Amino acid sequence: MAYDIDPGGPAEEVITCESAREAGAADGRNQALYQVFITDPTFQPPFVARISAYFNSRQGRLLIERAEALGLIERDAQTSSVSLTKRVNELQAISGAVNPDILALGKAGGASAESWGEVRPLTVEEADQERMEKRLRQYNAEIETRVTSLSTASNNWLQCWTSFQEKARMTLDEANALVACYKDGLLNSHQHAEEIARRWRPQEFALRDTWFQDPTAQLQIAIPRGVRDSVSQAWEQWLDLWRRDHHPHSLESGDSYDGR
Repeated sequence: MAYDIDPGGPAEEVITCESAREAGAADGRNQALYQVFITDPTFQPPFVARISAYFNSRQGRLLIERAEALGLIERDAQTSSVSLTKRVNELQAISGAVNPDILALGKAGGASAESWGEVRPLTVEEADQERMEKRLRQYNAEIETRVTSLSTASNNWLQCWTSFQEKARMTLDEANALVACYKDGLLNSHQHAEEIARRWRPQEFALRDTWFQDPTAQLQIAIPRGVRDSVSQAWEQWLDLWRRDHHPHSLESGDSYDGR
């Protein structure tokens, strides 16, 4: 298996388990390092130091990438919450001003021809009603989009967190695998392999504490309950409008919704 694991070399350089094994074998034959593996159990050869540097750099980059990805979800949730509340309130105000009778009259009269073949122009009141109806349709569409965004925000956030956790674990496994291959090559070439196996301990890699934070607790901070609850509150307001309105516009059912 090959790993892109050398930040000090060219970006396209790939280190494989085989090359790690060869590096270990070369160090095992290196007279300058002949005794150090036995006399200094904590000795970290240059090749292992390269793996360590990559591992630390890689998990640092993953944390930055995770913060950016989670930040996008958080900002979208905040924006959707504010916009949803605003649009529902505006929808409520406009809905109360719509007169179904005048709206129907405008649609019927404005689309029909007078006796001399010309279409009757809409009255000012009819035109106002049509503009309000158009705004209602636009607001309904935006509300539906915001409801969907908010209702999936928490799951999207947790899935994103989990995805980066898996990437971090893979990076850790890759680093450990390369060190294991290096040690295998070292033991195969060194004359005192058994003694080295007993004494020498290569560096043990570990993920930073940040990776072990409780995602549920972090979610509560990232997307506060008020933001997550706004979808349920807005939905109830929306349904109340639908129940009172003789013309429900884009809504076709009164099904309940629980966005928590």
